[in-house]
Amino acid sequence: MRKSLCFSILVLFIFGFGAASASPKIDLSGTWVGFAERMGSQDSLTLVLEMKEGVYTGKITDQMGMFPGVEIRNFILKDNTVTFEFDGGAEDQGRFTLIAQMALSEDTMNGTWKMVGVDQEAGAIEVTRQKSNEERALMIY
Repeated sequence: MRKSLCFSILVLFIFGFGAASASPKIDLSGTWVGFAERMGSQDSLTLVLEMKEGVYTGKITDQMGMFPGVEIRNFILKDNTVTFEFDGGAEDQGRFTLIAQMALSEDTMNGTWKMVGVDQEAGAIEVTRQKSNEERALMIY
């Protein structure tokens, strides 16, 4: 009986410690700012991500106005790689679809974007998560 009790406690300790030491689920919710490169110039952009029912949703906006707060779709986070699609352009000038693929490293995502169906239209993309006012205040102290 005593041996069985000790074994049970040991098993609970091992499984409990393993669960406690497992890496926490990544939360990408928040505002990310950065740039996308196109033909040698940089276009400032903002990506706002939100977790809804276990799925990321969000909008992307750029300074040039090619993506004026458009919805992202098909967001995938796998092995610290983020992939998603979004549409750009204007109805009167033609719409196009872009795919972004970025590596996640702490509070930065960087990688490439590519226009679907047009091999020459691609470039670098990088965004960094913006700290909340509370986080900034803690960093000062």
